[in-house]
Amino acid sequence: MIYDLTILSLLPNTLGAVMPLLPKTYEGFSSTGTPLGAFSCEFGVLNRFAFITAYDSPQDLATERARLMEADDPYGIAPYLGGVQSTAFRPLFFMQPIELGEWGPFYEFRTYTLAPNGLPETAEAWSKIVERRNAMSKLLMVMGSIEEGPQKMVHIWPYKTIEDRVKARAEASKEGIWPPPGGSAKLTALQSELFVATGFSGLK
Repeated sequence: MIYDLTILSLLPNTLGAVMPLLPKTYEGFSSTGTPLGAFSCEFGVLNRFAFITAYDSPQDLATERARLMEADDPYGIAPYLGGVQSTAFRPLFFMQPIELGEWGPFYEFRTYTLAPNGLPETAEAWSKIVERRNAMSKLLMVMGSIEEGPQKMVHIWPYKTIEDRVKARAEASKEGIWPPPGGSAKLTALQSELFVATGFSGLK
């Protein structure tokens, strides 16, 4: 399974015009993949929407990207679009596919940049604690980028409330499993943003 994470950045003061158009954007987001979720950034760089799409193979993703290159307005919001960033990921070896459900509405996206060849060591450290951490609050996915350039690792945590996030992280820290022991040695940069599932998202 391949996951594409696409971030659509809007021009300032266009959110009101774009919101009615986004359900159609989501519905037709990919010709070869399956849209799983659409999220609006609540804390972080604002006026941005994250879309997660699942692909059965790299070839399916390549076909979709080729289609996007030929389209004049593939997302239907060209007059309001300030930028597009797409990155392909594979789940880490211990992860199951993303399970649709009403896990949110809050979704924390944590993006780590890794040193060269740092993912295997980081994934091994995570594999030792992920079951215990998942029991405290659901881990939707942790995945490593398969694009050129510095490797990224994104992990996504849904929460019913902000208080649930604070409680789970405090419990994991108290138990000594967060950050994962040995899981930070190959990290070079860390970023956290909080998104909210849209009303038309498959993941709620």
